[in-house]
Amino acid sequence: MSQRAIDVDVRLDMHVNPEALEAKARAAIERGLHQATEHVLTSTEPKVPWQTGDLERSGSAQVDRTALEGVISFDQPYAVAQHENLDWDHPIKGEPKYLETTLYEEAAVVRDIVAKAVRKALGG
Repeated sequence: MSQRAIDVDVRLDMHVNPEALEAKARAAIERGLHQATEHVLTSTEPKVPWQTGDLERSGSAQVDRTALEGVISFDQPYAVAQHENLDWDHPIKGEPKYLETTLYEEAAVVRDIVAKAVRKALGG
């Protein structure tokens, strides 16, 4: 039995558009950050000091598109004082460091939300 040689010519052309890839990744990060900041804001609600509900209702989540940073804020003049004063009593509900502790507790979830958005956008 004789063997015959077979020549195989395989060529793979890959064209990558880095600008399009970067734009897709940035858009995915922005979507992920939006979802993540909303998640943290919702997770913060049980910890926000409550008397009339104004502080809790003033919470908002936004994304800085240029810096790709999530921003969570509470827009009441006493929000920072409520957050920072460890000695204040919160008889109805809430605690000091309501946002900070939630950010630490939810850090892994935030990373997962953003990573999932990027993987989905890039086909992974």
